[in-house]
Amino acid sequence: MKVLAPALLVLFCFFTAAAQTPDVALSNSLEEVRYKRNALLVVYKSRVIDAIDRERAIIEDVLKADPQPKGRYRWVYTQLAQKLNKYIRKYKSLNAASALSEADYVIFFNVVEFRRILNTPYPYGELFVILKGSPGTLKPPRVVWRAKKVLFAEDAISDLIKDLKAVRGES
Repeated sequence: MKVLAPALLVLFCFFTAAAQTPDVALSNSLEEVRYKRNALLVVYKSRVIDAIDRERAIIEDVLKADPQPKGRYRWVYTQLAQKLNKYIRKYKSLNAASALSEADYVIFFNVVEFRRILNTPYPYGELFVILKGSPGTLKPPRVVWRAKKVLFAEDAISDLIKDLKAVRGES
Protein backbone atom coordinates (compact mmCIF):
# COMPACT_ATOMS: atom_id res chain seq x y z
CA MET A 1 0.00 0.00 0.00
CA LYS A 2 2.90 2.37 0.76
CA VAL A 3 4.26 1.87 -2.77
CA LEU A 4 0.87 2.41 -4.38
CA ALA A 5 0.31 5.92 -2.95
CA PRO A 6 3.43 7.53 -4.54
CA ALA A 7 2.66 5.80 -7.83
CA LEU A 8 -0.87 7.22 -7.81
CA LEU A 9 0.52 10.67 -6.98
CA VAL A 10 2.89 10.49 -9.96
CA LEU A 11 0.06 9.40 -12.26
CA PHE A 12 -2.17 12.21 -10.98
CA CYS A 13 0.57 14.80 -11.68
CA PHE A 14 1.15 13.36 -15.15
CA PHE A 15 -2.52 13.49 -16.13
CA THR A 16 -2.93 16.99 -14.68
CA ALA A 17 0.01 18.25 -16.73
CA ALA A 18 -1.29 16.49 -19.85
CA ALA A 19 -4.71 18.08 -19.40
CA GLN A 20 -3.15 21.56 -19.22
CA THR A 21 -0.98 21.16 -22.34
CA PRO A 22 -3.72 21.95 -24.92
CA ASP A 23 -4.49 25.27 -23.21
CA VAL A 24 -0.85 26.30 -23.39
CA ALA A 25 -0.63 25.29 -27.05
CA LEU A 26 -3.81 27.19 -27.85
CA SER A 27 -2.64 30.35 -26.14
CA ASN A 28 0.46 30.53 -28.36
CA SER A 29 -0.94 29.79 -31.79
CA LEU A 30 -2.02 31.59 -34.92
CA GLU A 31 -5.57 31.16 -33.65
CA GLU A 32 -5.00 34.31 -31.56
CA VAL A 33 -4.79 36.48 -34.70
CA ARG A 34 -7.80 34.89 -36.38
CA TYR A 35 -9.99 37.99 -36.05
CA LYS A 36 -7.22 40.58 -35.95
CA ARG A 37 -6.92 42.52 -39.18
CA ASN A 38 -4.04 45.01 -38.93
CA ALA A 39 -0.54 43.63 -39.46
CA LEU A 40 2.78 45.42 -39.67
CA LEU A 41 5.54 43.88 -41.78
CA VAL A 42 9.07 44.37 -40.43
CA VAL A 43 12.22 43.11 -42.15
CA TYR A 44 15.79 43.43 -40.93
CA LYS A 45 18.69 41.44 -39.55
CA SER A 46 18.33 41.09 -35.81
CA ARG A 47 21.52 41.46 -33.86
CA VAL A 48 19.99 39.78 -30.82
CA ILE A 49 22.06 37.06 -29.24
CA ASP A 50 20.36 35.78 -26.11
CA ALA A 51 20.52 32.06 -25.54
CA ILE A 52 18.38 32.14 -22.40
CA ASP A 53 15.21 33.82 -23.70
CA ARG A 54 15.74 34.38 -27.43
CA GLU A 55 12.10 35.05 -28.28
CA ARG A 56 11.74 37.68 -25.54
CA ALA A 57 14.86 39.46 -26.83
CA ILE A 58 13.55 39.38 -30.41
CA ILE A 59 10.15 40.72 -29.34
CA GLU A 60 11.73 43.64 -27.49
CA ASP A 61 14.00 44.37 -30.46
CA VAL A 62 11.14 44.25 -33.00
CA LEU A 63 8.79 46.42 -30.95
CA LYS A 64 11.48 49.14 -30.78
CA ALA A 65 12.57 48.83 -34.42
CA ASP A 66 11.88 51.24 -37.25
CA PRO A 67 9.29 49.53 -39.51
CA GLN A 68 10.74 51.17 -42.64
CA PRO A 69 13.28 48.82 -44.24
CA LYS A 70 16.75 50.16 -44.91
CA GLY A 71 19.27 49.29 -47.61
CA ARG A 72 19.06 45.86 -49.14
CA TYR A 73 16.28 44.86 -46.75
CA ARG A 74 13.89 46.99 -48.86
CA TRP A 75 14.13 44.41 -51.61
CA VAL A 76 13.28 41.58 -49.19
CA TYR A 77 10.44 43.68 -47.75
CA THR A 78 9.05 44.22 -51.26
CA GLN A 79 9.08 40.49 -52.01
CA LEU A 80 7.18 39.69 -48.82
CA ALA A 81 4.80 42.63 -49.22
CA GLN A 82 3.87 41.55 -52.77
CA LYS A 83 2.78 38.13 -51.52
CA LEU A 84 0.87 39.64 -48.57
CA ASN A 85 -0.80 42.22 -50.86
CA LYS A 86 -2.00 39.43 -53.15
CA TYR A 87 -3.54 37.72 -50.10
CA ILE A 88 -5.08 41.03 -48.94
CA ARG A 89 -6.66 41.72 -52.34
CA LYS A 90 -8.11 38.22 -52.62
CA TYR A 91 -9.48 37.63 -49.11
CA LYS A 92 -9.79 41.14 -47.61
CA SER A 93 -9.22 39.72 -44.12
CA LEU A 94 -5.98 41.59 -43.52
CA ASN A 95 -4.94 45.24 -43.59
CA ALA A 96 -1.43 46.61 -43.83
CA ALA A 97 -0.46 48.86 -40.93
CA SER A 98 2.15 51.55 -41.51
CA ALA A 99 3.12 52.03 -37.87
CA LEU A 100 3.36 49.87 -34.79
CA SER A 101 0.60 51.82 -33.06
CA GLU A 102 -1.87 50.87 -35.84
CA ALA A 103 -0.96 47.17 -35.84
CA ASP A 104 -2.63 44.35 -33.95
CA TYR A 105 0.35 42.12 -34.63
CA VAL A 106 3.73 42.19 -36.35
CA ILE A 107 4.99 39.90 -39.09
CA PHE A 108 8.76 39.92 -38.66
CA PHE A 109 11.25 38.41 -41.10
CA ASN A 110 14.69 38.10 -39.51
CA VAL A 111 17.21 37.98 -42.36
CA VAL A 112 19.84 35.43 -41.42
CA GLU A 113 21.83 35.45 -44.66
CA PHE A 114 21.80 36.15 -48.38
CA ARG A 115 22.78 33.18 -50.52
CA ARG A 116 23.91 33.69 -54.08
CA ILE A 117 22.67 31.11 -56.53
CA LEU A 118 23.36 31.68 -60.24
CA ASN A 119 24.42 35.24 -59.40
CA THR A 120 21.04 36.04 -57.83
CA PRO A 121 20.72 36.83 -54.12
CA TYR A 122 18.22 34.80 -52.14
CA PRO A 123 17.33 36.02 -48.64
CA TYR A 124 17.05 33.30 -46.01
CA GLY A 125 15.76 33.81 -42.52
CA GLU A 126 13.17 33.20 -39.85
CA LEU A 127 9.59 34.44 -39.95
CA PHE A 128 7.72 35.30 -36.75
CA VAL A 129 4.22 36.53 -35.98
CA ILE A 130 4.35 38.63 -32.83
CA LEU A 131 1.14 39.55 -31.08
CA LYS A 132 1.37 42.89 -29.37
CA GLY A 133 0.47 42.94 -25.73
CA SER A 134 -1.67 45.71 -24.33
CA PRO A 135 -1.91 47.23 -20.87
CA GLY A 136 -5.57 46.19 -20.63
CA THR A 137 -4.83 42.48 -21.03
CA LEU A 138 -2.88 40.11 -18.87
CA LYS A 139 -0.93 38.66 -21.78
CA PRO A 140 2.41 40.28 -22.66
CA PRO A 141 3.72 40.55 -26.24
CA ARG A 142 4.53 37.07 -27.51
CA VAL A 143 5.40 35.00 -30.56
CA VAL A 144 2.25 33.21 -31.71
CA TRP A 145 3.64 31.68 -34.90
CA ARG A 146 7.10 30.87 -36.12
CA ALA A 147 8.43 29.30 -39.31
CA LYS A 148 9.52 25.72 -38.75
CA LYS A 149 13.09 26.47 -39.87
CA VAL A 150 15.24 29.02 -41.67
CA LEU A 151 13.65 29.42 -45.11
CA PHE A 152 13.86 31.40 -48.31
CA ALA A 153 11.81 34.58 -47.70
CA GLU A 154 9.06 33.77 -50.22
CA ASP A 155 8.68 30.22 -48.92
CA ALA A 156 8.38 31.49 -45.35
CA ILE A 157 5.64 34.00 -46.20
CA SER A 158 3.84 31.35 -48.27
CA ASP A 159 3.79 29.04 -45.24
CA LEU A 160 2.35 31.84 -43.11
CA ILE A 161 -0.34 32.66 -45.66
CA LYS A 162 -1.26 28.98 -45.94
CA ASP A 163 -1.63 28.76 -42.15
CA LEU A 164 -3.62 32.03 -42.01
CA LYS A 165 -6.01 30.68 -44.63
CA ALA A 166 -6.47 27.48 -42.63
CA VAL A 167 -7.11 29.33 -39.35
CA ARG A 168 -9.51 31.81 -40.95
CA GLY A 169 -11.37 29.21 -43.01
CA GLU A 170 -10.37 30.71 -46.37
CA SER A 171 -9.85 28.44 -49.32
